[in-house]
Amino acid sequence: MSTRRQLQLPKQWEKFRVGIEEELRQDELSEAAIKGELNRFNECSRHTVSVLTDGLRSLVFGSEESAASSRDIDDAVEYIVGPQHTWNSNCEEVREFRRLIGTAYMNEWKLFQSFNPTVPERLAKRSLPQLFLLPPLQKAQADLLIRVSASKASSVYGMIPMHLWYVDLAGQRCSSMQEFSFDTVADSAIKLATNRLSELMTMKGKMNGGKRVFVFRVKGRNEYLYGSKPLIDFRYIRDCVSKQLDIHLIVEPKNERILVAPLFYPSYPSQARPSPRHGELCKSNASEISLWSLSRKLSLRIIGGFEKLIVSPTRMKEENMRDSANLYLAVLVEAYVGTWRCCEPQITGWQLRENAKNIDGSATKLLWKDGGTVTFSIDLSNVPRELKLCFTLVAAPNDKIAGGKAATAEDVIAAAEDSARRTDEQGFSVLFLGTAATQLFDYAAKMRMGTGRICLWDGKTRANPIGLNSINPDVNACTFEVEFPCFDKPVVFPSGRPPRQKKEDAQRNLEDREAALSSHLINNHVEQLRQLKRVLAYDPLEHLTSDDKTILWKYREMLLDRPQAMAKVLSAVNWLMPFDVYEAHCLLRRWRPLAAFDALQLLDAQYADLAVREQAVEYIDEMSDYELRGCILQLVQVLKYEPYHYSALARFLLRRSLRSNHIIGHYVFWYLAAEVKNPAICERHGLLLEELIKRSPLRWGYLRQVYVCNELLQCALSVQRAPKKDRIKCLHESLAQVRFPQRFTLALNPSMECCAVEINQCKVMCSKKLPLWLAFRNHLNQDDLFFVIFKSGDDLRQDLFTLQLLELMDGLWKATGLDLHLTPYGCISTGEGVGMIEVVMNSDTIANITRQEGGAQAAFSDEPMLNWLRRFNHDRSDVERCMWNFVLSVAGYTVATYVLGIGDRHNDNIMLRQDGTLFHIDFGHFLGNYKTKFGIKRETAPFIFTPMYLYAMGGSSSPIFKHFVDVACQAYNALRRHSSTLIMLFMLMLSTGIPELQTLHDIEWLRTVLLLNRSDEEASEHYKNLINDALNNFRTLLNDYIHIMAH
Repeated sequence: MSTRRQLQLPKQWEKFRVGIEEELRQDELSEAAIKGELNRFNECSRHTVSVLTDGLRSLVFGSEESAASSRDIDDAVEYIVGPQHTWNSNCEEVREFRRLIGTAYMNEWKLFQSFNPTVPERLAKRSLPQLFLLPPLQKAQADLLIRVSASKASSVYGMIPMHLWYVDLAGQRCSSMQEFSFDTVADSAIKLATNRLSELMTMKGKMNGGKRVFVFRVKGRNEYLYGSKPLIDFRYIRDCVSKQLDIHLIVEPKNERILVAPLFYPSYPSQARPSPRHGELCKSNASEISLWSLSRKLSLRIIGGFEKLIVSPTRMKEENMRDSANLYLAVLVEAYVGTWRCCEPQITGWQLRENAKNIDGSATKLLWKDGGTVTFSIDLSNVPRELKLCFTLVAAPNDKIAGGKAATAEDVIAAAEDSARRTDEQGFSVLFLGTAATQLFDYAAKMRMGTGRICLWDGKTRANPIGLNSINPDVNACTFEVEFPCFDKPVVFPSGRPPRQKKEDAQRNLEDREAALSSHLINNHVEQLRQLKRVLAYDPLEHLTSDDKTILWKYREMLLDRPQAMAKVLSAVNWLMPFDVYEAHCLLRRWRPLAAFDALQLLDAQYADLAVREQAVEYIDEMSDYELRGCILQLVQVLKYEPYHYSALARFLLRRSLRSNHIIGHYVFWYLAAEVKNPAICERHGLLLEELIKRSPLRWGYLRQVYVCNELLQCALSVQRAPKKDRIKCLHESLAQVRFPQRFTLALNPSMECCAVEINQCKVMCSKKLPLWLAFRNHLNQDDLFFVIFKSGDDLRQDLFTLQLLELMDGLWKATGLDLHLTPYGCISTGEGVGMIEVVMNSDTIANITRQEGGAQAAFSDEPMLNWLRRFNHDRSDVERCMWNFVLSVAGYTVATYVLGIGDRHNDNIMLRQDGTLFHIDFGHFLGNYKTKFGIKRETAPFIFTPMYLYAMGGSSSPIFKHFVDVACQAYNALRRHSSTLIMLFMLMLSTGIPELQTLHDIEWLRTVLLLNRSDEEASEHYKNLINDALNNFRTLLNDYIHIMAH
């Protein structure tokens, strides 16, 4: 009998039997679809891995780091990034990027050598023992940690007890317990410790010609403590104190020269030369023309092309068009500055394309003899340097055109806004066949002139202004020719102050804008200031009206002492007024500096101006490595918004990656590498990876990491192809055939060095995509295993982003004195559909815990969770710690999952550790995208808080539950105070392609749940009501029951 027919529901749930059985049936049907998806992923992935050359093999499997030959580096670039022809167009911009980056590096290296002639190159470019430092403690967090440390029986108030391990005079490993205060500097602690142990261990001697000194190393990890920072600022120490864990450090000798010899860090200063000034270009002997001297409208001409255009019958059917229909084609052209469409869109005339649906590629060239010219309403002399032209190839059935309906650009835009059918009320339908984008000015500030060929990217939507300007590398891509305006000499965008006429134009424009203000604002200074105050309080999603922009620009000088106003004033700049742009650049230099984290907003797509983006990078460069680590994901994503390869942001990422190669460099490398096979971004990512591999002292470590990931992917693909009964055997055989390096860092964790896998501990998990449960042996302690889930066929980008946000929330709460014991476990994407997730040990899913207490029926019981925790916590102190871990972590995750709108919440993706800490996993849905069945929301609770949770807290009248409610309300209000930060991080991720994060509308969820216009008291009352709603939601229990039955 099937599982569906064995349902034994409580009587009150019988009426839902049909729905439950249908859900189980749908789950079974979806397995076939997932199998097909895995087969497609398998086929795409099996041929994408490069082969190691003989030279690289010696570097991967050798025990020592060796010097790099240029041939080895080229081979490493090809292995990691791919063959040059697959990602490098070798265009002039690419060649100039390499020249400028290489020149900056070599100039700085020569300068370093002139000051340090006795320092060998390998020593100067070495990697220091890695430090993981946190920001200094704020008072609320310090008080919290002091209370926590004092609660541990073996601790003195505000002291840190440590187990220090060393090798004694007889060569035996021993340990000694010592205590230090929070603010003891690491070097002082090392000196005190070694003085106390001086009679027990060898203290003197030389190492490779250098004096022997000592550092602390975290036991079992490639993570060190030394230097002038307090002990409590080291990540390992603070984590252990916070979680009341024992601290184990090894007293390890190092060569003094490794720590104190001068280090070479390239800063990559800009090598780009500014373009000539307007006055110079106006001289009679000038070889170039100033853009500001021109007196014509922006226009261009579509010549034709589209020989390789293919419209399949399947696509025609999707668009509800007859297979026999011929199509009329037109090109929609839009001009953007960032996300602002700066003038009315234009469209060419319509040309008939017969047999467009044929797939033999034999069509003739389509030409626009008439109607190919598009002219915009803006003066060419006023366009900004960053202006982007977006092209969309549009098709319409011939009967609509032949019937006299000649669609204008507005018709096409209106049809595009109906995303479901692209049909307006008059029945005019269009389909989009491809898009492209190009900057009007090249990387050298010269305007495009003459005829150029543009490659289309296949697409079903209108051109996206935040997309890249990259060239489609597909040789079969559809192309067309465009003629840009031609002049006798090259046209250059000049630098410096615009001519007097542009200033007068800007003044008249502002006068016109002020005259057009709403009636209650005209000539009313007091009301304008009130409106200004309201505008400055807007969150980043709030749309600025023309009145708002006029007032912001009018009072810009008043706001120079308010850094938070900078982004809004820049949003009010009229980028079609050259003098306004010039003045905005001057204001940037006078403005009170913006906080580094707040400056991230200026790298959003709407801020296209190069000077603005460069200033933002200058602010961000003030971040510590820890702070920067928290936003590298966004910084790599917003590289896509840079108009050119050579940018301040690209140089910044290289600079900080080489300065902190173990932390910043590690994550920059993997965030770049994860998308380097994406044809739209491969060239830009490839150039940065190429430079990192050339310059980083950890280049061979990166090579080993990529090699291990590639080998594990091949194992995963073999398992996916194997019959169900043979999967474990297939995994073990595949792993046995892998030759692992003698030591390698895990991509998941830069402090974890491994040497092999423990094959007998590895298994295939029962999830639909068949992830691998892998056990890696610790290189520093082979009895210590590090468990990882290796996923193939799953997109981990959303999980990665969500976990980053949880880590941010954890930090925000701790800064206010709330430690809610979140578990933002490690996660890394190593390629398209490939990545690793850290296993949190000593934990189990709520589903498994419930199943052990009586199967699916136990989903309706209150006791399973508490009974399970009692098995692992017996002593009074353990029980008390377990209870507070549970209460605080449940409070944290209810708030976090509610605010982020995490969907698909059930007992199979909520886990509980033996110490009482609860945490969530699998974040495939967020921003309120809850699962539905038959158009009905499958999840109706605001978050998961069932009677089982309440029972574990002692019931609704217990003081523990009341404390839970108070803490949850505090956590909710703390996030509300940082609403702009959360919104900004989501905005910066719009370029990722995450399905549930496509437009600003998706982010509106945050504004809704954070109650931005309510008081803390009102918000607390709202959250208390949500707790009651969650507690009384029967659908949650039903979902839990279903998941136990189905699995």
